[in-house]
Amino acid sequence: MPAFRSAARLLVALFALLFTAPVSALVLVVQVPGDFATIGEAVANAPDYAIIEIAPGAYAESLVIERPLRLRPAADGEVLLAPAGDEPVITIEDTESVTIEGLSIVGGQYGIFVTRSQDITIKDNAVSGSRLVGIKVRLGAADILDNTVFHAQPPYGMGIHVTNTTQWPPSRVIGNLVFGHTLSGIYTNMTGMIEIMDNVVTDNGQHGIAVTEMSHADVFDNIVADNAETGIQLLDMSIAHICDNIVSDTRGSSDAPKIRQGNGIIIDYHSEATLSGNTIQSSAQHGISILFGSTAFLHENSIQDSEAQSVYVDGSEALDGSGCA
Repeated sequence: MPAFRSAARLLVALFALLFTAPVSALVLVVQVPGDFATIGEAVANAPDYAIIEIAPGAYAESLVIERPLRLRPAADGEVLLAPAGDEPVITIEDTESVTIEGLSIVGGQYGIFVTRSQDITIKDNAVSGSRLVGIKVRLGAADILDNTVFHAQPPYGMGIHVTNTTQWPPSRVIGNLVFGHTLSGIYTNMTGMIEIMDNVVTDNGQHGIAVTEMSHADVFDNIVADNAETGIQLLDMSIAHICDNIVSDTRGSSDAPKIRQGNGIIIDYHSEATLSGNTIQSSAQHGISILFGSTAFLHENSIQDSEAQSVYVDGSEALDGSGCA
């Protein structure tokens, strides 16, 4: 009987250790090239929730991730993913709990493509040279944090695109530097809810930030400068709080109708917005344009040096509003 009791106590202790140990103690860290010769081999064979640490160097690989994993550099020094083909450099599909952190990603149709997945974190990466979009989320949810996304290729290149997420948890686009794209810096359409905050969005050939096609968004505390056509656009029955942004030096565009180009912030086509605490400077046309059946609630915006009007209203409503909660 004493031996039985000792064995029982040991079994209880082992179960207690298993179920109370910190998660970090249970996560396996694997090395490329130490444990696996390539990143693709590690993605295919490491256990779920493993951390894949990648040695500095250049890797001509494209990856498809279909289960919970974390990819990060193993040490100081650049980890460069630059495959020769047009497929996305990293595809995350049909999964959850994936983190892509600290990588340099060049080329591909998309730098990072997330689809049918949630609880995805994309942070501290440098993404450039994509043919269509640097980071794209479609039918999914992701936190896109503190990345540098730049110079997607002409003629269609965009920085960050979140689309068709109405049935998914909210996405967050926070703290990114997005610049030098042929089209928009940050673009959303048909999103249930998205937070776009604390980004620097500059020198894009169409919109700085565009929230379109029945999207819902909070657009707070961004710096949006030197973009063509529109600094911040709300379009197509979308709803947003647009607050405490700095929008400057919005240029005209030969590709857009005159009424829709060179505006610091535009609320268009039956959209509704609260605009509060924004600073809008040096727009090629209007500081704020409210068009085509839209409604804007305005509160303490500072508009300076617009070439035309500070606030232009055409077939819409501009009402006194209150600040953003």
